[in-house]
Amino acid sequence: MNTLTSSILLLSATCIQSFSPSANIVGNPRTTSTALDATVGLYFGTVGGNTKTVANHIKAAADADHDVTFCEIEDLSSTDAFTKHDALIIGAPTWNTGAEKQRTLTGWDQWLYDVLPTLASKMNGKKVAFFGVGDQGDYPFNYCDSVGELYSEFERVGCDVKYGRTSTEGYYHVGSKAQVDEEQPIFYGLCCDENQQPDQSEDRCKKWIAQLKSEEFFA
Repeated sequence: MNTLTSSILLLSATCIQSFSPSANIVGNPRTTSTALDATVGLYFGTVGGNTKTVANHIKAAADADHDVTFCEIEDLSSTDAFTKHDALIIGAPTWNTGAEKQRTLTGWDQWLYDVLPTLASKMNGKKVAFFGVGDQGDYPFNYCDSVGELYSEFERVGCDVKYGRTSTEGYYHVGSKAQVDEEQPIFYGLCCDENQQPDQSEDRCKKWIAQLKSEEFFA
């Protein structure tokens, strides 16, 4: 097997594919390849599909200028593919409502505690931003709790997690572990609600990507 063939097989196994802006990215998510200083990985877990919808909004907002690898966490077959990125966008839903950990019911529940700690030496100082999807109507006391868990575990291995914090203005949840604290109306990342506010998700994602650019997350 020659070097070119080996490289192609390796890329195929780690969710890195070419992307066409005209493709239906919800049904066929692939990777954009454009020139930029930083390489960015967008990794997410999803159950009912809402987190994937939001992930596609984020990817679409970033696609014009950035090199983005798009991958569901269950499809990630190589930790090297994950740690090679200069920056990571990490997302998950909240399904295990009220739990202290393993709140997503996705591959993150195992990955955060069994895999991520073993990567600490490679993750130290890496830029990470978070997004989550929840339901303020049915779960107002635990809105997007998984974002708080993602934040805590990536911070624990030394990642630079100061990026992408957003205001709680425009939301009507009662409580959330995604919120920095009860006194500060700030989320650790972007929170979207595809059940109660689906018409706001795309615009929120566009504004979030613009914010990340201003914070030099992609630099």
